[in-house]
Amino acid sequence: GIQVSDMTVGTTIANLGMQDVKFGHPLFEGDTVHVTTEVLGKRESKSRPGAGIVEFHHRCYNQDNKIVAECKRQAFIRMRPK
Repeated sequence: GIQVSDMTVGTTIANLGMQDVKFGHPLFEGDTVHVTTEVLGKRESKSRPGAGIVEFHHRCYNQDNKIVAECKRQAFIRMRPK
């Protein structure tokens, strides 16, 4: 089965866009994939209290640890209450 754990579930207000989208190797039926997410940066929103913009670098690997897809993504995220 598919198991998904996403730190942005329930906190994403809006996806602001993706950049540098690349597909390094082909993906085939039956392949097993895993994904990593790196936070590249964050900043508080100037216009909306309690929210901020976070930049992620997502990488998707196949069972041979070859990158099959990657992108940088910016998202508008709810902040943890202070």
